[in-house]
Amino acid sequence: MKTLIGVLASRDDAARNESLARMLEVLCEDYGQQPWWHDFAFAFSGGTYERVVTGDESDIQPVNDEAWEWIHHTCGVLRLPEGKKHGGGILLGSLVARGSIQFLWPFFSPATSHWLHPENLALFRLADLLSVNTFMNAGSILEWAEVSAQNPDHRYPVPWPPSITLEGTGTVVPIHSVPVHRGTRVGSIYKVFSPDDLAEPADYRDILGDGGAAVIALIAHDEKKDAMREFVVDYEPSLRTHFSRILCTGTTGQIVKEAAPSLAPMVHRYHSGPKGGDLEIATEILFGACHVVVFFTDPLRPHPHADDIRSVFGACMRQDQVRMFSNERQVRRWFDDRFGS
Repeated sequence: MKTLIGVLASRDDAARNESLARMLEVLCEDYGQQPWWHDFAFAFSGGTYERVVTGDESDIQPVNDEAWEWIHHTCGVLRLPEGKKHGGGILLGSLVARGSIQFLWPFFSPATSHWLHPENLALFRLADLLSVNTFMNAGSILEWAEVSAQNPDHRYPVPWPPSITLEGTGTVVPIHSVPVHRGTRVGSIYKVFSPDDLAEPADYRDILGDGGAAVIALIAHDEKKDAMREFVVDYEPSLRTHFSRILCTGTTGQIVKEAAPSLAPMVHRYHSGPKGGDLEIATEILFGACHVVVFFTDPLRPHPHADDIRSVFGACMRQDQVRMFSNERQVRRWFDDRFGS
C-alpha cells in the first residue's frame, strides 16, 4: 500500500520544471532516509516524468542520480499518459474524484497558457472541492515534509502495485511494469498505457455493429433534466436493445432509472458532474470504453464546473470513433436514423 502524490508541471515553462527537479533533490537529501517515504509513490504525468526525471528536454536539468534512485527505489512511480496528447490530466482528475490521490503537486506557470487548459482548471477546482492537499511550489512541499509528512494519520494508502478499473464498464486500464535506466543504474516504473500506445483505434464504422455491446453516456445539466427524461422515455426500447451499459453523472442517472425502470440494471451512476463525474466519464471515453456520448448542455447558463464539461468534449475530440451529441434535436434525429423511430 502506498499514498499517491500526483505531480505535474507546465510543459511550456522550463523554470517550473527546474524548480520541481531541484525540490525533489532537496527532499531526497534532507528527508530521503526517513522510513516513511516507503509509504509514498509519485503519480507523474507522462511529460513531467520525461522532463524532470528522465531528462528528455535539453533546456531542463533533470534530478540528480541520488534523487533518481530515491524516486524509483524508495518511493515508486506511476507514470500516467502525457497530458496534451493522451489525456493524462483527465485521468489524474478521475483519480482525485475517486479518492485515489489525496496529494497534488501542480508546478504550473502563471506566465504561460498551459495551466489554463480545461483539464488542469478542472483538476484544481476538484482538488479544492474534495480538500485534496494541494502544494503548488517548493516552499509549501518542504514545509509539509518538515511538519506533517511523517504523521501516519495524513496518509491515504491505495494498493501497490497500482491498478485502475473504470467502475462504469469494468474496463481495466493497462498498467505494466517497465524497466528504466540511467547509466549503470536500473529501476522500474508502472506505466499507464493509453489506447494509442497499445493498438490501432477501433474502426469508427464498426463500433455499433456488435448487437448491443456498445456503451452510451447520458449527461444533462439541471435545466435540461426534463428534456433528458423525455428522451429516455421515448427511446427506451432502442437504449435497451442496442447498448450494454449507460454511464451517467449522479443526478442524471437517477432520472434515467426513474423514467425508464427497465434500464435501471444498465445504469452506472458516477459522481455528480461538479464532484468529478464528468472527468470519470471522460476517462471512460479516453480508454475506448464509451462509444456514444449524449450531453444535453445549457449554453445560456453559467456552470461552476465548465472546465469539467470542456474536458468531456476534449476526450471525445481525442477519440475519433466516439459519437458525440450535445443537443436534443441532434441526438433524436440520429436515434431515428440509426435505430428506427
